[in-house]
Amino acid sequence: MKPARIAHYVGFAWLTLALGAPPSRGAEPPVALLEASVATSAWQAAELPVYSDPDDNWAKDPSIIKAGETYYMYYTSANPWQDTGAGGKGEPRIDYATSPDGLKWTRQGVAIGKGQPGEWDDARPQAPAKPMLRDGIYYLYYAGAGKKVAIGCATSTDLRHWTKSPGNPVLKDLSKCNDPSIYQEDGRYYLFFNDMQERVHYVTSANLVGWSSQSVLTGAVGEGNIVLKDGSTYTILACVGWSHKGEYYKSYTSPSLTDSFTDNGRIKMNIPAWAAGAFGHGDVLRHGDEYWFYFQGTCNLGKTFQIGLARQPVPVNSVRQK
Repeated sequence: MKPARIAHYVGFAWLTLALGAPPSRGAEPPVALLEASVATSAWQAAELPVYSDPDDNWAKDPSIIKAGETYYMYYTSANPWQDTGAGGKGEPRIDYATSPDGLKWTRQGVAIGKGQPGEWDDARPQAPAKPMLRDGIYYLYYAGAGKKVAIGCATSTDLRHWTKSPGNPVLKDLSKCNDPSIYQEDGRYYLFFNDMQERVHYVTSANLVGWSSQSVLTGAVGEGNIVLKDGSTYTILACVGWSHKGEYYKSYTSPSLTDSFTDNGRIKMNIPAWAAGAFGHGDVLRHGDEYWFYFQGTCNLGKTFQIGLARQPVPVNSVRQK
């Protein structure tokens, strides 16, 4: 019998392992350990952006969720540093777009507008987290700027119409609470966010409503944090630098979600020309056997921001030959 072979796509090159003859009847099947990691493998970015906001060509901080056969992208729209937006249209807000395949997107409109004068998010809402579904209700956490930057929540039953929580802001005790993301494990939710020094903290909840009163530092530093797990390793992706020029992602790893994370340095990615000035603030979605990494990019000091897509095979830590 010819040797069995297992092909595993690592760093965008096929690695083929010869496992030899199959075991005799009753023997324990051999295990081939295939080393791969989100933190160390390369991302392959498309040369062109997958989304440009048709309103003002300014889209940042994408978060992506698939519900049924439709993909939803929530993002910060309209340049908050200019009163009328980068393209002279609209005001700071969180918009959303939909797609049948995660590649071709159509802008649908406003998901979350800025607050009324005097409210906690009256300057701008920004940096939406991936919506989380619990008991038929989607919870979308986002940052809002007013007198300070804090984190609030909006809810929806259809991912299109959102109602801000009357208890907002949810996180406000630190000098700055920004860029929320949520990771779920073993019935508990972890809300990650960064402070004024861009240190990444987390708080926990059993129901997406009440959160622990004391935040915990992770050891990671950077904005736009993304939390993934491959095998027994947790990875935080976080971007450092100035979002208008020179921003890039780093990876941090830990064997435990609640232990301190170790800096692994800059991630590997071919940066397309349109994002040559900076890339960052993104989200990762599992798509079959690949991770799809949506990220923001600019090449003109932030006058415009577009959304790009990079891919990486989902790491396989062990394959059992049967």
